[in-house]
Amino acid sequence: MCLYIYKIKTNNIYIYIKYNIKIFENDLPSNIDLSKEKVIGIDNEALGLVLGRDPLTLVQLGLPSKQFYLIKLNRETYDAPNLTKILSSSSTQFIMHYARQDLLWLKYHLKVEPKNIFCTKVASKLARTASSAHGYKDLVKELCGKDISKKEQQSDWGNPNLSPKQINYAAQDTEYLFEMKDKLTEMLIREKRFDLFEKCMKVIPILVDMENSGFKLATFEH
Repeated sequence: MCLYIYKIKTNNIYIYIKYNIKIFENDLPSNIDLSKEKVIGIDNEALGLVLGRDPLTLVQLGLPSKQFYLIKLNRETYDAPNLTKILSSSSTQFIMHYARQDLLWLKYHLKVEPKNIFCTKVASKLARTASSAHGYKDLVKELCGKDISKKEQQSDWGNPNLSPKQINYAAQDTEYLFEMKDKLTEMLIREKRFDLFEKCMKVIPILVDMENSGFKLATFEH
């Protein structure tokens, strides 16, 4: 287990952020058993946002116990049977921010379709209708009371030697998903919108199939 320490300076105060992170090449090792995890946070990193042009390079898995697993994918084959086995489990709920995007890339590159999903972006848009700020950074600030940086989002994720800042950023992108999920669920139930949210989660995989087939959401417009 590697302990990465990331030092940032805010208002002349140095803050040390510690993560327990394991980094793997190509696939998750078979001796790591996540089958009993009820919830797993997941995020992806790529070289851009254009599916088919920009390669998916990294998959991050985060646990409520603050354990993080970063898998640097084999971009020649995208063969990761242990990872795809975990992502195929229906007994585990996978929390994502902007699940449609994550699922799109996972299906295109890894040929896997997580079924039991929770999208914090959609949850926020249904629960926090007075706000127009639904990004990950916005929700971390609003719901978790933390200020985070997204600077590394546009860094070189194709570099085989990720920097300490990139590694900590990758872990950070799953760290707060669990608290966000719990608080957004409370809001959705309170406002009697949780049933609608669950229906939305069933629709997202269909939208992913449409986009992978070349159809855009505009198909439903007049």
